[in-house]
Amino acid sequence: MEINNIPIQLRYLISLVEEWGIEDDGYLGEKIEESAKEELVNLVNSISDNGYDELSEWLVTPELLETPTAEYLKFSAFYIAYEIARVSIK
Repeated sequence: MEINNIPIQLRYLISLVEEWGIEDDGYLGEKIEESAKEELVNLVNSISDNGYDELSEWLVTPELLETPTAEYLKFSAFYIAYEIARVSIK
């Protein structure tokens, strides 16, 4: 990942994005199904309310929507994993 393509305030998520930012829906689904509830809880708890807002705002940046970077795509996949995990643990 090119760190300069990631907002400073979101860089703390890089290791999680590398693990959970699976761009293939089938593989992502498998990872979530095979993960212990504790792992999913840790994923969900890894993002503060402020971090969630910053991530959401970055993911709707018009320039990135038009021409997404590899980092943007990984963070988008991570966001999907986060949302699925959030629903799964309820």
